[in-house]
Amino acid sequence: MRVILLGTGSPVTAPGKLFKSSDSVRANATTLIHAGRETLLFDAGRGVVNRLSAAGISGKVITAIFLTHFHSDHIVGLPDLWLTSRLNFAWGGREIPFEAWGPPGTPALMTAIAQAFTPDLDERPHDIRLPLVGHELDTNKMVWRRNGVTVTAFVVEHGTGSIPAYGYRIDYEGSSVLLSGDTCYHENVIKYGKGVDLLVHEVIVVHPGLLKRRPDLLRIFNIHTSPEQAGRIFSLTKPKLAAYTHIIFFGGPAFSSPTPAPTTRDLISQTRKSYKGPLAVGFDLMSFDVIAGKVAVHRPPRQSAVRA
Repeated sequence: MRVILLGTGSPVTAPGKLFKSSDSVRANATTLIHAGRETLLFDAGRGVVNRLSAAGISGKVITAIFLTHFHSDHIVGLPDLWLTSRLNFAWGGREIPFEAWGPPGTPALMTAIAQAFTPDLDERPHDIRLPLVGHELDTNKMVWRRNGVTVTAFVVEHGTGSIPAYGYRIDYEGSSVLLSGDTCYHENVIKYGKGVDLLVHEVIVVHPGLLKRRPDLLRIFNIHTSPEQAGRIFSLTKPKLAAYTHIIFFGGPAFSSPTPAPTTRDLISQTRKSYKGPLAVGFDLMSFDVIAGKVAVHRPPRQSAVRA
């Protein structure tokens, strides 16, 4: 399997610094997995088409889309991906429906996107009419199997009310990858992540003084995973490699705060309080080859990706 972190950021952006954190330019959290003949996309946040293009991947090759939850930074790129893929250009030209699996309400979401862009479809009658198809997930079970690739969905906790949020485990020819999705510390990540080759987890890093000045931010902090908590998960699951995505740096100009935003070094040092194993801090377009029980890391060009 090859795993590509197309986007590793969060909804947070500072004025004048679109997609920027304290360390790198980041699009919204989106992950692509090539496994055999299948190309699977997990979420579709801001910047997904640009990141796919930069990775040399056309919209026509995506087999299936899996959504973790309905927060905007995980689905806002869906219309762009769908509409751009149907154009009769080299990047597009897709001829088969876009199928997405996700929480209850996914079919309605796909229908609403199609309805919202009816004027665009009508103005481009010579381009392909590409259906959007939604499927609702069953919980804590294998939800997709094709050509030797299996996808298992499991419920996590992300403060989404009555609509569950999901993580995913992907298996192919003895190799395994787990994506936590957005979640606080959750036992299902440990249950389904034990012994995986690559475990990709979200994280939130907070300057200690910020929550004292902005207690309203606790509601956000409490539905994500701190580096120390993620480290405990990694220690219990023992992956060949643990990696971070959806990295939220709380502090600095994005929060109009005099407390500086934490750095990648802060993230690593806090993780090391509870985990000493192999660790990579993801950057956009970082990729991983997962084969024969080993994980190789490929750093994107001109990015100072950190592995510790």
